[in-house]
Amino acid sequence: MSSNPPSSPLPAGPGPDRGRGRQALVKGGFIYLSTLLFCILTTYPTSSHSANLFKYHQVAMGTVVEITLIGDDEETAKKAALQAFQEIKRIEYLMSPWIESSDVSRINQAAGREWVEVSMETLEVVNKAREVSELSGGAFDITVGPLVQLWRKARERGIPPEMGDVKKTLNLVNFKNLVVNPEGKILLKKRAMEIDLGGIAKGYAVDKAFDLLINLGYKNLIANAGGDLRVGGTKLDQPWSIGIQHPRESEKIIARISISDAAIATSGDYEKFFIHQGRRYHHILNPKDGFPAEGCQSVSIIYKKGILADALATAVFVLGPEKGYSLSQRLEGVNCLIIDKEGKNILSPNLKDRISFTP
Repeated sequence: MSSNPPSSPLPAGPGPDRGRGRQALVKGGFIYLSTLLFCILTTYPTSSHSANLFKYHQVAMGTVVEITLIGDDEETAKKAALQAFQEIKRIEYLMSPWIESSDVSRINQAAGREWVEVSMETLEVVNKAREVSELSGGAFDITVGPLVQLWRKARERGIPPEMGDVKKTLNLVNFKNLVVNPEGKILLKKRAMEIDLGGIAKGYAVDKAFDLLINLGYKNLIANAGGDLRVGGTKLDQPWSIGIQHPRESEKIIARISISDAAIATSGDYEKFFIHQGRRYHHILNPKDGFPAEGCQSVSIIYKKGILADALATAVFVLGPEKGYSLSQRLEGVNCLIIDKEGKNILSPNLKDRISFTP
């Protein structure tokens, strides 16, 4: 479960190089970068036809976060962007498994032993994850933490793990062994179980930053965390044009989608992978068999909230083109673009008038 900048989707058109930090993000677990990197904040010059469009970058949640604002005053926009970055960082400190004091780390450390009291926000994300697990029949499962660790080590070696190790680790993966009591405490039933919110927390953090900016008075904006993004309003009275990365040609955009007031998230097999004996082993793991999911190259989900778009992008990818598309069409307000393993495009009917494919 991972994605790396410039993981799709990306704002289309001219702009700064988004190749920086390509290896920074792990969707199945945040890489905790140094405080120095997080302090980067840059204002990019605006184009001549949109003199009040401001872009800012920081590093958070292991990726480059970009805030795009359309406003009247640059200094005010910069202060607003800083507040949005601080909000995303606050969520990271609650939900990163790489931060020892986080809610997620405390849950994992107490696995099989005791209940853990967590923040209402962590509880909200965990409960949403459980809902998506039920909807997808377990295709999305935040208890994949041990599998993520196993495959991360395999990726470092460039060799898939032994089948016996995968089967042993699978015994720790089952979202039904994650329980929440009426007091809002969380328990993992088995020792050595681990949750990993990397497949949903970024979408939630983007939602929180977006809501903050809306409350500050911004109507036309983009909050983008390494490819999980949410857009508000328009750009020059037209919908925002969002580019979807080509899953096999990293510098190419395969499609552009026009959206307003919506979130979009993409999961792809091109972000973290290695090739062994001619086979691609990527980071989006099937919780049922413990191996990288097959059937898709890329899945983009469009929905009104980032938290659900983020989780569904993984769920649909794991389910595969047919079952994944069927799930997306059963959910009100959800649209998808699926690129299957052969490179064929499958998209929701509602997207046909809003999408253009690049030759």
